[in-house]
Amino acid sequence: MGKVSLIKSVENYGTRAILSRRPTKFPKAWKSRIARGGKIFCGCNRTADGFNSRVPIQVQAGTRQLAVTADAQTTLAAALDKAGIQLNMRCGGEGVCGGCQVQLGPGHYCINGHELAVPPGGRHDARACQTRVLNGSAEITVPSASLVETNGQIVADFQALEKSIRPVLRQALLSVPLATQENAHPDWERLRDALQALHPAPHEIGIEALRELPAALAGGGPLAVTLAHTRAGGWEVLRVATATPAAPPLAAAVDLGTTTVVLVLVDPASGHILARASKYNQQIRKADDVAARISFCRTAKALHTLQDLVIRHTINPLLEEACAQAGVAPDRVLHLAVAGNTVMSHLFLGLSPDSIGRLPFHGVRYTHPVYRAHALGLTMQHSGRVDVVPAVAGYIGGDIVADIHAAHLLRRNEPAVLVDIGTNSEIVYTENGQLWACATAAGPAFEGAGLLHGRRAAPGAIESVRIGPQLAIAYVVIGGGKAAGICGSGIIDFLAEGFRCGLINAQGRYDVERLKRHDRYAHIHMRRGSSHACVLVPAAESATGHALVVTESDIAQVLKVKASTYAGLKTLLHQKGRALHDIPRIVLAGGFARHINVANAITLGLLPDVPLDRFEVLGNGALAGAYLATMDVDALAAMENIARQPHVVELNRTADFEDNFIDALMIPNLNTKEFPSVKI
Repeated sequence: MGKVSLIKSVENYGTRAILSRRPTKFPKAWKSRIARGGKIFCGCNRTADGFNSRVPIQVQAGTRQLAVTADAQTTLAAALDKAGIQLNMRCGGEGVCGGCQVQLGPGHYCINGHELAVPPGGRHDARACQTRVLNGSAEITVPSASLVETNGQIVADFQALEKSIRPVLRQALLSVPLATQENAHPDWERLRDALQALHPAPHEIGIEALRELPAALAGGGPLAVTLAHTRAGGWEVLRVATATPAAPPLAAAVDLGTTTVVLVLVDPASGHILARASKYNQQIRKADDVAARISFCRTAKALHTLQDLVIRHTINPLLEEACAQAGVAPDRVLHLAVAGNTVMSHLFLGLSPDSIGRLPFHGVRYTHPVYRAHALGLTMQHSGRVDVVPAVAGYIGGDIVADIHAAHLLRRNEPAVLVDIGTNSEIVYTENGQLWACATAAGPAFEGAGLLHGRRAAPGAIESVRIGPQLAIAYVVIGGGKAAGICGSGIIDFLAEGFRCGLINAQGRYDVERLKRHDRYAHIHMRRGSSHACVLVPAAESATGHALVVTESDIAQVLKVKASTYAGLKTLLHQKGRALHDIPRIVLAGGFARHINVANAITLGLLPDVPLDRFEVLGNGALAGAYLATMDVDALAAMENIARQPHVVELNRTADFEDNFIDALMIPNLNTKEFPSVKI
């Protein structure tokens, strides 16, 4: 075998191994011929100056122009990330989502193991995660659609809750007698006795507070002692300081979402929310959904990268921003409660989620002890307490447990369903004090991912659509101004409106002749074939200078997502002998639910066709549950009790789920009798 053919065989062999996720075992005869320094090199690793030569790259990313360097071993995505340009890597760099598409200018490249020379004046589209620059120099243009959005329409509110004002944190102002010859008891024992007189319960003290105690007592004045309620029913001393000036302790609640993270700063004494801060989970730099993140963190280094992105680059900045809004120092925060799905909770704690991604889909731990801020690298008070809302199963996490608790689902006298529509959709049914739950892999299409001109709910995204006579399309853009794409609520409106006016049929196909008559038709060439499309925004009216379209391929992606959610709901209820129209109350949870038009979601077939007054919007239930974990000493125990109750229905092992899913791929459904109010 010649050298070139040998190299090509190695590339193909390795590619198959990577795609199958099996360890690559190269034949022994190859190793001595192609191994150098313990590494296997393919043909594209050749450079004019040898291995690892640095190549200058001129980058145009939106309005930014900068110069970066990379060697032949480094992908463009990695080089751009190091330079602070965050690409939309929702597949974790596997090369399958197309989110990191860039335009290659003149230069010498390696794309998926194949060399490519782009001549002066030439252009070539490629995926940055699969592209490396070889010798010479290169020019790269990054379109705005490939950049991670850092702002968004993130819901930080939840419906009014019953506030018990029995917070986990409490500050005690008290005097402790000085040691004397007659009373030479240790400092801690004298403080404990003084606390016992105020709060007759067991008391303990952390090491950092114990170190603070001698200096605080030396002043001779009253003390301000911060206490945290323990799960055993006692109190732990977290901080000891002189009472003048007394700085009351603060708490924070976090909704740790796959896509978005929201933090509220709370005054435990009153229950008031002092500040709110939100941003996208910075793990989206590496992978967009939970499956991609599980795939990404196969190594300890990659796992640490994702933990660092969620703590140091997401939660810590939010904590600092909220404290700045309230005019307080971050070390005033002594309690933080986090609610997230099981994968997000694992990544927050630095636990490998690998086992959640394969049968039998189990995690490392679902209920959690108290963690300490310093162990996680949080920029709150070092000895501060961190609570994680417990999960039910690998794909039914603490966010759903928080939803159930905040919605008082177990206290309802009538059957009810809770649906949390997000990157993954979780569904819970309750009847007679019992819970049944399932999860569906909805995917990120409602976040705009996977759609040609899809966009997260951020400034520039179309959030609502109306289609009038002669296909006149009216739309609302988040933040005003020109449109740059369409987000989930907008695409639901477009499909529902298009179906009602006959532009889109039940199979998700356009009336092409009608589009052409009204000058709304576009024929889009894609990597795998081509697609009919409707021009939503003409090029002259868009923020990108290109027409914004919705393709039939986009419609197919959305129909898969809505079919997964609806089929999961129908299958879960069928397991209990219930029909969709039997349910008197449907609670919609999650930030996305706050923005969708419920009537349009029914027309599309995402939600069941029942009277609108049966729907109840909870809003951000995960954040509400985390808030309650700071404000009610019994909340976490109640949520641990909830986490033990649900009967988990595994849809992949349920015979009728597949049939329900196939039926739901139609608009609104193949079984039209389930949607009597929708005119077919």
